[in-house]
Formats: sequence, structure tokens, C-alpha cells
Amino acid sequence: MAITYVAPATTDISAEDKTVEVVYTNDSGFTHTRNINVPRKEDGSVDSEYYQEILDGQLRGVENKINVGAIEFVDPNASEESESPTE
Repeated sequence: MAITYVAPATTDISAEDKTVEVVYTNDSGFTHTRNINVPRKEDGSVDSEYYQEILDGQLRGVENKINVGAIEFVDPNASEESESPTE
């Protein structure tokens, strides 16, 4: 099963951003979302090489967690069910 991801380009990350959201998608179109820390250089700019290493490592981690059943992908079009009964 191939997993792809969408993450902000380094040029889209603001100076104030500490984390960014990455959305992983499987072959069925289901998604898994996680936040990752933004690596910065001493001058405050995004460390592009390290950012890509983190994205690659997170992808491997997601793939491994799928294999052991530690995470699930969800249908992005499904509505969330309320935990409390409606009256």
C-alpha cells in the first residue's frame, strides 16, 4: 500500500510557525494527520534539508505504525459521530 503526504513547502512556513500539519493519504483516499516540529537554523529560517529528513522519517514511521496496527487512516468525508446522545 502506497502512502503519500502533503506538507507545507518551506516557503509557506511563517517565522511564527513552530509546527506544521502533514496529511498522509493511502491508496483508498483515507487520511492520517499529524503535526511535526519545524526545524530552524540559527538565523531563524527553516532548515530545508532537515525538514525533508523529518518528513521522510515521519513517512517511514507512519508506514511502520500501519503495519503493526498502531494507527488508522480515516475517511476524510465521513462525519464525526457525536459521543453524547442527541435529544
